[in-house]
Amino acid sequence: MEQPFTVRQLEHFVINVRDVERSMAFYRMFGGPVEEGSGRNVRVQLGPTTRLLLHHDPEHDPQSHGNLNHFALDLEGSTDMEEVLAHVRAYGAEPFDGPRDNGRGAIQFRVLDPDGNEIELHFKQPPPAEGPSTRTEEGRR
Repeated sequence: MEQPFTVRQLEHFVINVRDVERSMAFYRMFGGPVEEGSGRNVRVQLGPTTRLLLHHDPEHDPQSHGNLNHFALDLEGSTDMEEVLAHVRAYGAEPFDGPRDNGRGAIQFRVLDPDGNEIELHFKQPPPAEGPSTRTEEGRR
């Protein structure tokens, strides 16, 4: 089976934090913006293309559940989602939580690796093609 996509970059990764204010103060040391988002996530910009999301979970126990929530990859290549899903399934992963529009110009879904680590896959969508012009030239009927 031919590879229908390539990884363009690590898009973001998410860690669970019990004390979001303390974590925000800590991650400000990297100099990038730290912005509260909607819901339970805080965005930390780590360089020009990579984001860390602090997922607020006051009950999280890192000793028993680990600390990585998930990581996300931006992928490029095929725009045929059925081809992409078939490829992923051929490697033993069953997509879930999508495919769906993520509201940021990409289609996404998630898979689990063999150890249960969650990976979010983003496929940037090309801008819609403009249809044929409906305007006529002046003077033409």
